[in-house]
Amino acid sequence: MGLMEMLRNGILVRVKKISSVVVAGLLRRFVVPAVLIPGLVMAAALGWRDWRDLGPNYYDSKAVFANAASVVEAYDGDTVYLDNNMIVRLVGINAPDRGQVGYEGAGKKLEDLVLNKKVWLEYDRYKDDKYGRVLAWLWVGCEAKPKFLPNNYMHKTNNESNLGLTSNPVGCKKGKLVQEEMVKAGKAETVSYKDRGELKYEKRIGAIVGL
Repeated sequence: MGLMEMLRNGILVRVKKISSVVVAGLLRRFVVPAVLIPGLVMAAALGWRDWRDLGPNYYDSKAVFANAASVVEAYDGDTVYLDNNMIVRLVGINAPDRGQVGYEGAGKKLEDLVLNKKVWLEYDRYKDDKYGRVLAWLWVGCEAKPKFLPNNYMHKTNNESNLGLTSNPVGCKKGKLVQEEMVKAGKAETVSYKDRGELKYEKRIGAIVGL
């Protein structure tokens, strides 16, 4: 049984030296959004130690929002588990859930793309979700450290976004955007978030299916 399966099934992992109550209290002091605390506490129970280094600016923390990591498990077609013990939901796409047609195929495709490989995480205007998962674009096969535009790049005004990105970032011209590869393979669908601003590569991957 994989780590992601353990999380889904609600299996509690005991650790001797970390109290979940203490960790939760410290996370609140670090101004971590309340809805994310249960997920981070579980990550700490599973071995994540970098919670101590979160500091006062949660969304600037490299302990949570890493630049790069290796994928140790692909839970399904749009969620991976990293070697820094963080769960990442691939932003901008949606793959079949367990029990739905295409679930196993989507998970296998994502494994083929990223399992046991180094991935670079590019952040957008939304960096996490209500389940405590990190939201990111994943890049694989980069020739160097990519130079990403800031996560707030798309924000122009309250009612308008900047133009979406169509080219690979500097440092990853030979690499692949994982979400794009999943859509090309027919293993995931593009997602537009209602009442929320446009994402960096939303139109790029939408163009694959004529959106």
